[in-house]
Amino acid sequence: MSLNRGFLSFSVIAAAVIASTPAMAQSSVTLYGVLDVFAGYQNTKVGGKTTSLAVLGNNGLMTSRWGLRGTEDIGGGYRVNFALESGFDPGTGKLQNSYRFFDRQAWVGLGGGFGEVRFGRQNTPMFTWSGNMDAFGAATYASGYNNFANWLARVDNDIAWISPKFVGTQVELHYSVGGQPGTLAGNAVYQAGVQTTQGPVYLALAYLNAANATASNRVQEFMAGGNLDYGWGRIYVGYFRANDVISATTGNALSNPAGKYDPTVGPVGNTAGDWHSTYSLSADYRFTPFFSMGAGAAYTKDSTHLGNDALQYGAIVNYDLSKGTRLYGTISELKNYGTAQFKMAGASITTGSFLTPGPGQSEFGVQVGIRHLF
Repeated sequence: MSLNRGFLSFSVIAAAVIASTPAMAQSSVTLYGVLDVFAGYQNTKVGGKTTSLAVLGNNGLMTSRWGLRGTEDIGGGYRVNFALESGFDPGTGKLQNSYRFFDRQAWVGLGGGFGEVRFGRQNTPMFTWSGNMDAFGAATYASGYNNFANWLARVDNDIAWISPKFVGTQVELHYSVGGQPGTLAGNAVYQAGVQTTQGPVYLALAYLNAANATASNRVQEFMAGGNLDYGWGRIYVGYFRANDVISATTGNALSNPAGKYDPTVGPVGNTAGDWHSTYSLSADYRFTPFFSMGAGAAYTKDSTHLGNDALQYGAIVNYDLSKGTRLYGTISELKNYGTAQFKMAGASITTGSFLTPGPGQSEFGVQVGIRHLF
């Protein structure tokens, strides 16, 4: 009898413990990625000599990458989310950035009715939304919008709030911690953006302000644009303005370290009116759900004393073999003026897979590629 009573007591206690323990949270992890390879040809003058380059390149339409994204439902309408993403070159298998493994994204966040708060290395609104402003997806040789504007793609040590969608509209606020002793402004990056979809119209605005280590000088960037779905395709407009004078250096003062202003990379001035502004207009047409063509042009105006303007126009053909696999081809010409050295790039083309024209030289490019999503 005592043994049975003991077993019964243990059973009651165990049942009470189980009843008082919260149910196991629902969670999921997804492996995903992109593979993008293209055959490319470029022709321009380098050092006064006509130079051609034929390559098997990587990352023309999208950057090749693999990633993990996950979410855990912790109850009460709240969830924990994360993303880890690493870029690579499929032609060689090498990391896109040898100095960091998860070079694209590495963040964890908490979501709920308030939206979502994220902490870590994150994409900027400008990078995420730019493809909605360009028939070339803000990539490939042919995208003058991408080749001229050179917005910041992602930021380290970023704290972000992403609002819930309300009437098709969403807001993002970002603050990247600078990590400089005695100041919250040194090497800090501030961002704000809003995007909205209203019927066939998509519009977006984004602003970025990044300080150098002493907060004595700042890179400022402004993006605006969108598209109109007319039924058989879209018409795209894009605008970008920055005081990062990349036309003189073919570099970006925010390029390294990522998301932080480095005055040794590119000139950024406090002189009023010293900006470069990029204007883009493009459109595409869907012949079938699988086959489309697009064309467009972009112009950048350098308002500094350098006067390094540039113009690019091009066309693109897309054919979807499946939901995840696309064939693409582009043809384009880029005209540099003054001593500008803008070049045809792509999503994240590896050095050695493109030519940098000599000062003021034009460039011609053709590419045919395949992009596969998994």
